Amino acid sequence: MTREAPTGARWIVYVDGLNFYAAVRDRPDTKWIDFNALADRLVPSGDGVSKVKYFTSQISAKASEDSDAPRRQRVLIRAIRATGVEVLEGKFKVPDNWRAVSSRRNWEDRFRPPPPAKMLDDYGAHFATHESRPWKALVELPQEKFTDVAIASHLLRDFYRGACDRALVVSNDSDLRPAIELAVEDGHHVGVFSPMGTVSRDLARVSSWAKPIRPELLVQCQMPDEVRVPGSPTTLSRPALWK
Repeated sequence: MTREAPTGARWIVYVDGLNFYAAVRDRPDTKWIDFNALADRLVPSGDGVSKVKYFTSQISAKASEDSDAPRRQRVLIRAIRATGVEVLEGKFKVPDNWRAVSSRRNWEDRFRPPPPAKMLDDYGAHFATHESRPWKALVELPQEKFTDVAIASHLLRDFYRGACDRALVVSNDSDLRPAIELAVEDGHHVGVFSPMGTVSRDLARVSSWAKPIRPELLVQCQMPDEVRVPGSPTTLSRPALWK
C-alpha cells in the first residue's frame, strides 16, 4: 500500500505488536487487524498517516501453551507486511531461571498440568515443611528483547529527522514513558491509544493525550480473509481460529 502525502499534519503510527496482541488475546475476531485502516481512523480528520510501524517479536513455541500459535503469528506478520506496514522485529529468548513456586494455592493448583494425586498424598507432608521457604523450580522464562527500545529509538529519530509532525503510539506499556516524555518536553506532539480497556497512568502523565481504543473499532478494521502478497502469487489466509 502506497500512501498519499498528507494534506494536514503528518503522523507516524507506532504499534507495539505484543502489547496489542495481549489486549486482544481473548478476542479472536479482532486479531486479523488492518493497521493501515486502524491508523487512518485514529488520527484526527484532515491529517494524514505518513507511515505505520509495527514492532514485534516472533514468539517461541516454548512461550506458548498452544503449539500452533507461533505459526499463526508468522502468518499475521507476513500479512501485515503485505499491506505496506513497516514491520520491525526484535527477539524472543527463553532462558532457564530459578523462580519460587507460589504459596498462594493448594499444591495441586500450583502446577499445570497438576501433579498426580498419589504424589501429593505421598509427599504432601514433605511439601508442607517448605511453606516458610518456598520451593524453587527451574523454569523456561520467555523474555522479549529490543521491542520497547526499538519503538523509543524510532520515535525520537523520526522527530529529529523531521519525518513526521506528530506521533501516535499504540501501546499501554509504561516502559515507553521516558521516550514519550523526552519527545513532549522537546515540543513534539505524541498521542497514545491504548489497546487495553484502560490507559497507563505513566503514559497519560507524559503524553500529549492518552485514550483507550474503542473495542468496536478493532472489529471494523480487519484485513480481508485472504491477503495477497504484492509481486507474488502467494495468498495469506486468516487463521480459522480467528474467524
